[in-house]
Amino acid sequence: MFLRFVLKVAIPFLILTLAGCFSYDKPNPPTAEKGVLDLRNWNFDLNGNVPLNGDWKIVWKQLVITQNDNSNFTKIPGNWTNMGVPYKEGYATLQLKILVNPNAKTFYLQNGVTRNAFRILVGEEKIYESGKLGLDSESEISSINIQTIALPSRNDNEINLNIQVSCFHYHVCGIATPYLIGTHEGITKSFFEATSRDILVMASLGTLAFFHFVLFLFWKDEKTHLYFSFVCFLASVRLLSIGETRLIYNYFPMGIYEIMVRLNGFSFTLLYLSFVRYVKEVYPDKKYSFIYSSNYFCAILLLFGIPFPIPIYSQIQSLHLILSLLGLFSLMYPIVHGVLIKKPGAKFFLFSLVSTMLLFSLDILTEFAKKGTAYLAQYGFLVFGLSQALFIADRMIQNFKNREKLKQEKELALAEVKFKSAFLSTMSHEIRTPMNGILGMTQMFGQTNLTEEQKEYLSLIQFSGENLLLLINDILDLTKLESGKFELRLEPIVLKKLLNDMVQLFKSKLNTESVKIDLVIDGEIPDTIITDQRRFTQILSNLLGNAVKFTENGSISIIVSSLPMEDKKSQLVLQVKDTGIGIPNEKIDELFQPFMQIHSHLSGKTNGTGLGLTITKKIVEELSGTITVQSQLGKGSVFQVEIPVECTHDTIKTNKVTTNQSILKVVEWEKHLAEQFPAKILVADDDSINLKVSKMFLKKLGYTAIVAENGNDTLLLVEKEKPDFIFLDVQMPDLDGIQVAKQIRQNQILTKQPIIIALTANVMEEEKEKCLAAGMNDFMTKPLLIQELVFMIKKWSKE
Repeated sequence: MFLRFVLKVAIPFLILTLAGCFSYDKPNPPTAEKGVLDLRNWNFDLNGNVPLNGDWKIVWKQLVITQNDNSNFTKIPGNWTNMGVPYKEGYATLQLKILVNPNAKTFYLQNGVTRNAFRILVGEEKIYESGKLGLDSESEISSINIQTIALPSRNDNEINLNIQVSCFHYHVCGIATPYLIGTHEGITKSFFEATSRDILVMASLGTLAFFHFVLFLFWKDEKTHLYFSFVCFLASVRLLSIGETRLIYNYFPMGIYEIMVRLNGFSFTLLYLSFVRYVKEVYPDKKYSFIYSSNYFCAILLLFGIPFPIPIYSQIQSLHLILSLLGLFSLMYPIVHGVLIKKPGAKFFLFSLVSTMLLFSLDILTEFAKKGTAYLAQYGFLVFGLSQALFIADRMIQNFKNREKLKQEKELALAEVKFKSAFLSTMSHEIRTPMNGILGMTQMFGQTNLTEEQKEYLSLIQFSGENLLLLINDILDLTKLESGKFELRLEPIVLKKLLNDMVQLFKSKLNTESVKIDLVIDGEIPDTIITDQRRFTQILSNLLGNAVKFTENGSISIIVSSLPMEDKKSQLVLQVKDTGIGIPNEKIDELFQPFMQIHSHLSGKTNGTGLGLTITKKIVEELSGTITVQSQLGKGSVFQVEIPVECTHDTIKTNKVTTNQSILKVVEWEKHLAEQFPAKILVADDDSINLKVSKMFLKKLGYTAIVAENGNDTLLLVEKEKPDFIFLDVQMPDLDGIQVAKQIRQNQILTKQPIIIALTANVMEEEKEKCLAAGMNDFMTKPLLIQELVFMIKKWSKE
């Protein structure tokens, strides 16, 4: 609402205020005709000063002091001319007879911009001189001071004004802005008003520059403030030499005119470049690149003219002003487009540019001595600065609103992710708990004597249970990857052994001899690499699993090669090539999308979650790698994975022979694990089936388990039995596993702390962190497998 008020009220008020500086509700002053200006009926006290505009006599190539009968006239202000044809460089005397009321005794004069050196005389009396007149460029010393001068007393009603001018250091010559005549009070007031306006505009622009530079220091990501501060600062500095009163020339000695002209050109180039960069920062769309590049080129063109003599350089500078105006006009395209698409503050930007261009155009006309007005660029800068400040304020308000909106959306998204994680964690726990019983009892059932028919049924049960567990794991993996809570655990692995193990594993899963799986080593590959073994295995498993699933005849090959990189790193290239059913070209883009099973309509096989390749791609990207696919329908596919890995020469003790044992069997010597690693084991779980499965597993390994069905019983049995191991369920009704673990670690009665292994159906990373933070030693997820139980007992019995 405030900005709307500013747009509708404040800016029009500013325009009217500035317009009031140049227009007065007073009668139009007379103009000179044929070298005579009649002011006898002009009331200076009531109507103010009079500009000495009109036809002045010009005496070319002469510096005279008395009125001449020459009939040549030139328009003042303007370029000096002879019958309308411009004179070039040279010297002349400009004469004007002013008729005044004989009762008015004292008058004051304020000179305008007169190039390049001039002397003012009333009659034969010299009253002011700026620079040093010369008859050629070497004898002339240029200066364009603007002062107020008292005219001498007179006894008649005539003031014979003679202005002797020499001009050898600029491409246009004459009087560019009006001379004023008036009373002491009127001329002094006019001069100080002009000076005050220059100082006001300069101070305003300087304040804007400082303010926005400070804003940039606070918001360094918002470079708009920086470039706008540059524009305001350069515009402020330029006012010292291009303002109404040309302040800087009043304090510098003669002889710096040429330097100032070149400095003005250089400062204008910097201002132009800063403004274009500022617009580009506001409207950075690449489709505007040509406009910005063209303006950059236009801006720096002026610099090529610096070595030329000053008359040529000044002409180049004036032409450059016209070119710059055209460049500014081209910048309206992105700004107008911003208005059309309702970009924040775009109307302010358009208004500021249009107003600046209008006043800039007047300055160009004045520069070419085509229109005798005061230089108005400073007011354009002021209007520009204030409207741009409003533009930036509007933009900042919109940015704050957008940031607040993004913050709220982020908080909502985080809440949704948190809810999803909590939901998946709960569902994981609720599903894994019965799965523990199903798969656990399947394992135990597999240890009994079974007929072939029973073994087949049991294999189907196990297969279905493992597929359900795979679905749960895939969903949880995808959730971790999307929420950014996916962790990599880097460790050294023996590459060839891992690859051979994977090939042997999938060979055992083939139900036909019509498909062969081969491992091909293409060139030298590292013996040992450092990567996340579990995730690396998951990538190969998913790719090989798909290849096996959709290849009924032919071959499947894993082709491995390596490209050396710097710092002991290699680019590992893995290709999984099959002769399966292939993938249609139009479906390849959908291949890595979640829950997309593009083969189901081709093969009739819908087994799987549709998440395998999605997770594979995300894991590859987490490992800083890439995955690509090439396929031809009916002829097969090639999946290629490239992963940067670190090579190491550390030796790892491994079994060279890969064993292929069924998950349903327990190695014979593991049945006597309790004899090799004797320990007292306590199992705490509130689920009776899980408790029974754990007891049976331990019994198979030779242990007699102590059981507890809740947290309080667990604490009592720990003090009474002093177990070596505690397999502790995290979720229990009275005291959960976290609280139990903390109390055990704080128990001063225990002479020896037990090894506490978290046993939970919740596999989220946060759950593991909580368990370890509570003092537990390790973490096991349900469903519990007997091999994992054996591994955990071996691991911590050796500690």
